[in-house]
Amino acid sequence: MWDATSGVVIIALLPLAHLAAALIRASAGRRVVLGLAGAVCLVFAYSALHVVGMGLLREFVYRLGGWSYSFPWAGQFLYEMRKDLLGFSGLVIIFWLAEHIVIVSGESVPDIIERPAPLREFWLRDGRISVLIDPAEIISVTSAGNYVEYRLTANRTHLVRATLQTQEDRLAPLGIVRVHRTRLVNLKRVVALEWRQSGDFEVRLDTGETVACSRRFKTAVAHLAA
Repeated sequence: MWDATSGVVIIALLPLAHLAAALIRASAGRRVVLGLAGAVCLVFAYSALHVVGMGLLREFVYRLGGWSYSFPWAGQFLYEMRKDLLGFSGLVIIFWLAEHIVIVSGESVPDIIERPAPLREFWLRDGRISVLIDPAEIISVTSAGNYVEYRLTANRTHLVRATLQTQEDRLAPLGIVRVHRTRLVNLKRVVALEWRQSGDFEVRLDTGETVACSRRFKTAVAHLAA
């Protein structure tokens, strides 16, 4: 019962250890001292609450059983403080490591995602006609009101009744991505990338065309910039 009452209080006080780990992790440079000072204050608060909560719980359980028990408050505080210092430090280290592992794992997730295989056949419905095209021949896709215009090699175009969003979802596995609110481009046809001071950028395609792009979609070309 003594171990259980101590364990219950420790579980209830875990947020304090989590907070201390967050303070230490967020502190850098001159703020290291502030982070450590905050952690020290938290360990004293943790120990005081642990002893008080544990003592009250034990007295309550004894009364429920019909026994008389008085928790030795004066003698227990210093004894528990030494143990709580080690226990709290261990909990802080566990929380710090757990957050670090999550951050590192989150950064590596994109490298292990399986991407769908490129489509070998790609059909476009241009009016009443369905046309089979090679996805590698797509240069760009531009919004045109209730339609989107596909620009292909050899100056070919196809006007398709659809939204740019639906075509973006369809073309993303092929490396044809949105670079502007009104346009998608085939990244495999990009031969140059130039950044502007505003954060916007331009891409030059292998056709010689230069396309103005918005900084809102710079993540689409991040690997090209790298």
